[in-house]
Amino acid sequence: MKFNLRGFKAVFGFSFKQSADTVSFKLTTVLVAILLAGALILVNIFGARSAKPEENTAAPAPVVGEITDSSQPLSAVLTENIIVLDESGLGPIDFAKLLNGNAAFGAVKFSSYEGSDIIEAAKSSNVTDKTLLLHITKKDGNYLMETILPPESLITGSEADSILNQLIQAFEAFKMDKAGLAENQVSLIKQPGGYTVSSLGEDEDIANMVVKMLAPMAFSFMLYFMLIFYGQQISKSVSGEKTSKLVETLLVSVRPEALIAGKVLAVATQGVLQFTIWIAALIGGLYGGNFIAGSMYPGYTNPVITFIDLLKDTIGQSALSLPAVIISILFFFFGFLFYSLLAALAGSMVSKPEDAASTQGIIMLPILVSFMLSYFVPLSGNESFTAVARYIPFTAPFIVPVDLLTGLVSIPHGLLLLAVMILFTAIMVNLSARIFKGLILYNGQKITLRTIKGVISGKQ
Repeated sequence: MKFNLRGFKAVFGFSFKQSADTVSFKLTTVLVAILLAGALILVNIFGARSAKPEENTAAPAPVVGEITDSSQPLSAVLTENIIVLDESGLGPIDFAKLLNGNAAFGAVKFSSYEGSDIIEAAKSSNVTDKTLLLHITKKDGNYLMETILPPESLITGSEADSILNQLIQAFEAFKMDKAGLAENQVSLIKQPGGYTVSSLGEDEDIANMVVKMLAPMAFSFMLYFMLIFYGQQISKSVSGEKTSKLVETLLVSVRPEALIAGKVLAVATQGVLQFTIWIAALIGGLYGGNFIAGSMYPGYTNPVITFIDLLKDTIGQSALSLPAVIISILFFFFGFLFYSLLAALAGSMVSKPEDAASTQGIIMLPILVSFMLSYFVPLSGNESFTAVARYIPFTAPFIVPVDLLTGLVSIPHGLLLLAVMILFTAIMVNLSARIFKGLILYNGQKITLRTIKGVISGKQ
């Protein structure tokens, strides 16, 4: 394969400065980055605000034996005394001591009723319209706590629920103390836990599921939109050179391969640089917003950051390592460059820049087909297709970067795949340059497939 890059550096430098050193490019890059970072910061703040528990709201009716974290103030509750009917069999329960330090119960008097008849207890002499009856029983190994309001009570049902919610917590603490648990054991019991049900042999790991479903889609859409933004620009740029009056002089000092490679690489570098800045803004907004939201609402952590931490702990030893990230970025760049050269190839096939849009099917069809195959076939569990698709230049950019980041492809294997991708990119440079050079004189003339075939074979 004859390959000469004489004059590449000059073409690349001029093309990159021409496209990137403009007010519109700089303004778009900076404004979009600010909007992305600012939007994520606001999302974090509003997310933390909505996640903060509302104060002074009535607590829901508790489930029997459930320990809640309610600290509903009883400033508006009219309770003066609580009569306890204890049939738990655990012995005397000193609620006044258990709730010592709780200002809400500072003025509440607790008394015990000897007996189990609730109706009789409600007729006691110390029962007023500000009295609450607490009945504790045990049935089938479970303890039941319920509050009873005497006739003509001034206490509302929501107030009774709020009181019961805190009495349940005191009762749970009493049971732990009765069981002789140490302080560290009690703390361990009170820690919240997560539970899931899975069957042996089923891969229900949430991290793997999300990686398999969302990560390829994210990379595919990013590549897709980058090619939409810059593919047509590359086609018009290459086809525009054919109508330039200086093209014959230019080709005397610059090889066609250098011209194509320089112009395409300049636009590709510009695109990758712009998207890199936007992605950095997204990451900065995510973590910066999480820090700001955490300062405003202590204890808040963005669920996305929590999930990223989960991924680091669950996916492969080489996953998200520095070598894997570097190779993934390089592979993504050369994959984008390969498709950019395909856009240049399409631009070389037209005789006028105005006709560049008519050849976009040459770019879009492989992108759509490769995306569909790379995303949906692996989801069906066809590993043999994925193993082959990693070596195909059209599908590899959609698969390999994600596989490297998630540890499905080892570092040595990733380097081999990168070398293959670079080889196909070099072939595409040569093919685009050959067509560009062969059709340089076809200005305003109709170009047929027969003409292109003759140029490739060297007969025209």
